[in-house]
Amino acid sequence: MSSRPNVPVMLHALKLLRAGRRGEAAEACRERLEQAPEDIDALQLLGVIAGMGGDYEAARQWLTRADTLRPRHPDILDNLARACRECGDPAAAKACSETAIAVAPTRAVSWYGLALAERRLGNKPAAMRCYHRVVELDPSHADGWANLAQLAESLSLLEEADEAANRALTLSPDNAVATLTAAQVALRRDDPAGARESLEALLAQPALAPNNRAIAHQRLGVALDRLDEPGRAFAEFEAGNRILAQAHHAAFRMGEGPLSLPAVRRLHDFLRQLEPASWQPPTPAEGDPAPIFLLGFPRSGTTLTDRILDAHPALTTLEERDTLIDLQRDFVLAPDGLERLAALDDAGQRAYRDAYRRRVADWIDPLPGVGLIDKLPLHSISLPLINAVFPDASVVFVVRDPRDVCLSCFMQSFELNEAMLHFLDLELTAEYYCEVMGLALCALERLPVRTLLLKYEDLVQDTEDVCRSLLEFLDVDWDPAVLSWHRTQTGRQIDTPSYRQVGRPMYRSAIGRWRRYEKELAPILERLADFATKLGYD
Repeated sequence: MSSRPNVPVMLHALKLLRAGRRGEAAEACRERLEQAPEDIDALQLLGVIAGMGGDYEAARQWLTRADTLRPRHPDILDNLARACRECGDPAAAKACSETAIAVAPTRAVSWYGLALAERRLGNKPAAMRCYHRVVELDPSHADGWANLAQLAESLSLLEEADEAANRALTLSPDNAVATLTAAQVALRRDDPAGARESLEALLAQPALAPNNRAIAHQRLGVALDRLDEPGRAFAEFEAGNRILAQAHHAAFRMGEGPLSLPAVRRLHDFLRQLEPASWQPPTPAEGDPAPIFLLGFPRSGTTLTDRILDAHPALTTLEERDTLIDLQRDFVLAPDGLERLAALDDAGQRAYRDAYRRRVADWIDPLPGVGLIDKLPLHSISLPLINAVFPDASVVFVVRDPRDVCLSCFMQSFELNEAMLHFLDLELTAEYYCEVMGLALCALERLPVRTLLLKYEDLVQDTEDVCRSLLEFLDVDWDPAVLSWHRTQTGRQIDTPSYRQVGRPMYRSAIGRWRRYEKELAPILERLADFATKLGYD
């Protein structure tokens, strides 16, 4: 059949779409495809309509058919890139945008799509370059300026973030991303009153999207906390978390992965029943160095410790990457996995160490003689796996007052996943803390793990002595560079919410913050009391 469009039919479909009659427009396109299955314009318009309705899987299918028939067409590729992003496939989105740019290098919309894909892939510097190209090609691109501002702030480039946010707001005064970023910059410049004013104005917008409304509540909570209004601050955190919990209701109630409560409890039961004498992991081959694991619980001080260690020339850190996914898949999620873990032999251990190194190589290429620090707080759950495969590994386990930890988790704006969903509810935050820390402390007690327990409070109050002890534990010579870690963070990609704090000199204001919220924390204080005692925070 001919791929030539029937112009009157397609014009009619477009008129219907512009009138808001999406269903009728789609039907007109389908009728055209019954007559001409290879009508590219009908396929493309169906893809656009599906995307407008939120059915990105269907959009991807329609647009892929159009791309097959008319390869390398920028309009089709840009729409297909968006569909791929929304389907959770940023790599495919990136490929589409790169092809569109190769065909038409001056299309701002294609560079914008590439920036979004790079951001989804975690490539912040590449995304920054793309956003710069967007606003260079189209200085009136408000979303380009807003996203540039947001990304610059995440890299602690505050001057650029402020300038870009202001450019976006000049073009689009109601731009939520720009307003949220400007407020974040104000908070980082110690201007909570200014942040409060802009956030309250943003929250007054009735059409504000739920996700942006949640973030605005959370940042207003931070501003009110800085202004010493704890009651009002807590109410804002509750409001933001409530919106996110409603939006993620299904995921909030269904957790079956390696970080879920059922998985944590299963591992803890395994450890309780384990005879320590029966736990004898194979001895690794000589010349096969193990990483250093930096563990704890979110908001316990692991990122601060990570930044300090990364400042040492003999150490390099791999931050917040799931290097243990193969182990978790094989041993935590498999029905007989834990029994097989206890019986791991030499060959199995070598295979998992090799798999670990290959996965690390996806993100970092450690130099010979430079110690690798693998930092991901909730790998604490995987301590039995770590000890079985890396019995020679050193573990730095960071702890902090449980009441401050749970408060900070509840107050924090995390990228939501199976674990972070727990922090949208105060009592569930405490439950998750107790289960994870119960498992971790049991593992450290019953398994032969070489461990240094590091208290956050000691680190910030007696930094040099604690750093000296830490480096001694790691068998690394003293270097005063570790005391100046904060001077090197501007422009660094730090993929945790703590990026806002690590660029500051050491501060002590977060110690004992929970006491200002004692009334609000009353429902969980008794539950946390045992851990406060165990960890020396009575």
